[in-house]
Amino acid sequence: MRITRNYLSSLLGSGSGVYGQPSLLQQALSRSKSRKTVRNSALLNSLSKTSGPLGQTAKTAGQTQKFYANMKYHAGQAADYAGKLTDRSDGSVFAKAKESGDNAEVLSQIESFVTQYNHMIGDLRESGSRTDMLYLTQLNSLSGMDSLELASCGVGRSADGTLTVNRDKLAATDLETLEKVWNRSGGFADKAADWADSVEAGAERNRQAEASSLYGNRLNPYMSSNTNGSYFNWLR
Repeated sequence: MRITRNYLSSLLGSGSGVYGQPSLLQQALSRSKSRKTVRNSALLNSLSKTSGPLGQTAKTAGQTQKFYANMKYHAGQAADYAGKLTDRSDGSVFAKAKESGDNAEVLSQIESFVTQYNHMIGDLRESGSRTDMLYLTQLNSLSGMDSLELASCGVGRSADGTLTVNRDKLAATDLETLEKVWNRSGGFADKAADWADSVEAGAERNRQAEASSLYGNRLNPYMSSNTNGSYFNWLR
């Protein structure tokens, strides 16, 4: 087959082709480079935006990290308030109340504990993971066993495991009864503090796992982003 000089020049010529036009090879290389640039641009956009499958995964992972950060905070606060109520040192809230004859700080600590405890219970229920449901079961069992003692100072237990406070009854409870219920070794507050510590540690582990998962997905944008259920992994 005979190849004319003009055709060969247009195919392989360097610089401009015939009549100052780019060669066929240059045109092909230009189109390939253009397609590659478009693909790279789309990939960078998918990493930086929250739209599209990868972006949606990043958004969901970020929401899950925030959820577990909140759970960690609520559990930590519940443990701290319970720790103050179970403190038996000379500087404890009960020691101060005995010395001053004022129960106000004790009552405030109880109400604050109940608020954070209820937030923690709600977080565990919303999570629905296997481990968190185990924590929820244990805490519900604990409050159920001590429900009569709690009720004696105005703290009730709802069907969903959260606690309620009858402020008038709580305020009318004498310091001796409050100390027996809330400061007793092995009592409700003592055990609740231990479980809250476990919930706090578990929430931090899950938060870190979500952060690692998000980082892995950003490195591999073609990794499957399909998730079943809510934000949370049932196996956790």
